[in-house]
Amino acid sequence: MVEKIEALGAECWLDEKDLAGGDVIAEDILKGIGACREAIILMSPHSLESKWVSFEIGAARAGHKRVTPILNNVGLEEIAPTRDLKAIDLNKFDQFLAQLANRIRQYRRKV
Repeated sequence: MVEKIEALGAECWLDEKDLAGGDVIAEDILKGIGACREAIILMSPHSLESKWVSFEIGAARAGHKRVTPILNNVGLEEIAPTRDLKAIDLNKFDQFLAQLANRIRQYRRKV
């Protein structure tokens, strides 16, 4: 997913590549969310068990960021903070990429 999003010209913050040993996780997540225009959250059975996913969703929504849940073998109703959001099934990720590409182009025209 990250490779496809970055191919559109967007920068991605991903815990696996952007957090180092000793980093304060909550602080770095908040910095990443503060710097973004959108949050794309992969929701899987594993992420349902993560306290960080709910934290990220809540922080992004509190910061008035666009949040798009990408569903991988879970239902949107399974995480309360996303029930009112339009989610994208992982099998339709290419459709989402087309939408994202349009938003990136619009943003670049404004800048």
